[in-house]
Amino acid sequence: MDKLLNARSQIDKIDDQIMELLDERYSLSIQIGKIKQETKSPVLDSNREQTVLDKTSKLTHSHTIRNVYKSIMDESKKLQGK
Repeated sequence: MDKLLNARSQIDKIDDQIMELLDERYSLSIQIGKIKQETKSPVLDSNREQTVLDKTSKLTHSHTIRNVYKSIMDESKKLQGK
């Protein structure tokens, strides 16, 4: 049971970091949305999205992380559209 608690504790620390970084990322997405509105640029930038998704191919769990990033970017686009 000690191993399980230790592993969960490590995950908790990582989750805290991920949540902080996502919060920062979404704040930046809102700023980008405002810039895109000012410059009359579209919210969707397919090339940018593909570049981000391509980075996942180098990772051990690339398919899963790619799916997570699709969701992250979908939420970012929603924030930019507000």
